[in-house]
Amino acid sequence: MLKRIVISSFIVVLLVTLSGCKEKIEPGNSEEKKDAAVKAVVMEAQVVNQPFLYETTGTIHAITESTLSSKLLAEIQKINVKEGDLIKKGDELVLLDNSQVKAQLQQAEQAKEEALNAHAAAISATDSARAAAKLAGDTYKRYSNLYNDNATSKQDFEDIETKNSQAGAGLLQAEAMVQAAGNRIKQAEAAVLSAKSFDKDSVIYAPYNGLVTAKMMEPGDLASPGAPILGVEETQSYYVEFVIPEALAKSIEMGKKINIIIPASNDLLLEGRVYTTSQAADSTTGSFMFKASFPLNKSVRSGVYAKVSVPIGDVNMLSIPPSALIYQGQLTGIYIVDDQNMARFRVIRTGRIFEKSVEILSGLNPKDRYISNPGINITDGVKVETFS
Repeated sequence: MLKRIVISSFIVVLLVTLSGCKEKIEPGNSEEKKDAAVKAVVMEAQVVNQPFLYETTGTIHAITESTLSSKLLAEIQKINVKEGDLIKKGDELVLLDNSQVKAQLQQAEQAKEEALNAHAAAISATDSARAAAKLAGDTYKRYSNLYNDNATSKQDFEDIETKNSQAGAGLLQAEAMVQAAGNRIKQAEAAVLSAKSFDKDSVIYAPYNGLVTAKMMEPGDLASPGAPILGVEETQSYYVEFVIPEALAKSIEMGKKINIIIPASNDLLLEGRVYTTSQAADSTTGSFMFKASFPLNKSVRSGVYAKVSVPIGDVNMLSIPPSALIYQGQLTGIYIVDDQNMARFRVIRTGRIFEKSVEILSGLNPKDRYISNPGINITDGVKVETFS
């Protein structure tokens, strides 16, 4: 029973299908439908003149870098900054123990006070000696006249003469004491100024607006004159330092523009200008050191790695626009257009990349035609209709 139902259903489907066919298919070969041509912009490969860019590496430096140290032999009480902190000119960075300096200042001020008192006493003594010398001089003159008139004895005259000499010597001694006391005042004042300077040196201030790059000591360490405590740099100006081979160095003049790329700052691109070079080549590498300044950028820090491109003359090269490149896995290619206007995929090898072109090292010849911007409808073997 089931077998009869299946056969009946098959017959019904067959009759319906045959009834829907109104046209008769004549025997013979059917015509193959040809694919339509794909429109595309086709260009001719040409050799062009491009600036030759020598690529090298460099290091960023701050134009102003300083190492801060103490002028005193003293214990570090406090360091107010850490590496990476921004600082402003005049900020208190390091505090040193100034108790000994304070004691020296107090002693110097006491010595100055004593010198002032001694000077005042010497002036008073000089005034008394001057009065005594005047009196002795007047007496000597009077006795000298009396002695000449034989109105006094020789012994009395000689006594007066001796007293006059002693008074004069006393005055000279008193004046010398005044001068010595004055010198002691100057010495005491110098000692006070020195002690005050040392007291000021117990604080290390920021010399300019900048950045703390290194911290060599900690609170509790003994700072000595000249021993580094902090490294700082000015953040207002930087330069890149790079080397150029001797054969190319003569092509780089002062003021030449260069391109600087900072990988650590998301490939930040900067334009620099060469401003100085070493006067002699490195004896080991035979290269010259160059420095180039660039505009201030807050993303740049000293010590970071940089890529440097230096234009040195021009060079002829075969190049195409980047839009023509096709990437298939590890292969790079383009679609050329053959004499039958058919698109053909060809593997090429690229070289240097420029702003609007790519150097072609192999796989393409001058005057070869290629598709400048192939779309998804361009495939190997498709017919191409060119348009501009």
